[in-house]
Amino acid sequence: DYRFYDRVILAITSPIQTAISWTLEQTVDLYQGYLYLWNVKTQNTRLFEENRKLLGQIASLKEAQNENSRLRELLNFQEKMKLETIVARVIAKDVSTEFRAIRLNRGEDAGIKKGMAVITYEGVVGRVMRTTASTADVVTILDLLSAVDTIIERSRARGVVEGLTDELCQLKFTLRVDDIQVGDLLLSSGLGGVYPRGVAVGTVSRVKKKPFGITQDVEVKPTVDFTKLEEVMIVTDQRVEVLERERAAAEARKALEKEREKEKEKADKAAAAAGAAPAPEPSKAPKKRKANPNA
Repeated sequence: DYRFYDRVILAITSPIQTAISWTLEQTVDLYQGYLYLWNVKTQNTRLFEENRKLLGQIASLKEAQNENSRLRELLNFQEKMKLETIVARVIAKDVSTEFRAIRLNRGEDAGIKKGMAVITYEGVVGRVMRTTASTADVVTILDLLSAVDTIIERSRARGVVEGLTDELCQLKFTLRVDDIQVGDLLLSSGLGGVYPRGVAVGTVSRVKKKPFGITQDVEVKPTVDFTKLEEVMIVTDQRVEVLERERAAAEARKALEKEREKEKEKADKAAAAAGAAPAPEPSKAPKKRKANPNA
């Protein structure tokens, strides 16, 4: 009977067909899984590259924003101090035992000269000690040979700030009787003609009165963070001289105006006094004496 043979053949081939079908399904699933994983990996790689580029752009934008903020601070400080300056970028630092200096990306071609003051909105940086056509080396106030004449804002005591360590300065030539306290702000006095007057130099971090002598030991922490210094301003000598002349001329004008006001007040008072005084009576002719009939 053919039905019997069909059942026998079906019984024999059915497990084989099932195994083949399962194998094919697993192969297709495996291939599809492989394609899915490959697509996921490709997509992850692309997303990783896009994320890396975006992070780089964000970092660049943030750096540009920070730089713009620093340059804006420099511009505001320049306008406040009424100084003509040249902005330069720090391109190298020298913290050797011989010098504590920085190198700037502006030099003689930009009008930089030896001896010019270098400042920032945080305070005094130092002065130019040598130049090339495109660079300038600046000795900072941390250098042992640096000296800045200063005045304490609170007590008006004077002293000279000199370099001490990589992070600190010292205030020299202060007397024991000078009123100096921790936290006092030191400003440049303008003496010597190098640094503009009124620029922050540092704050007093330690005061120690000597058991003998007439001076005291004072340590100063600079207001400028030299470890994070990136942009500075170089003050031109010509502008400093012009400012001094302008200030002197302004003071002379004020003094002249005061003298004129005083003279005018004196004249007004004299005129008022003259107008208030009673007018003198006109002189009368003397009366004729009558002749004495008995004479």
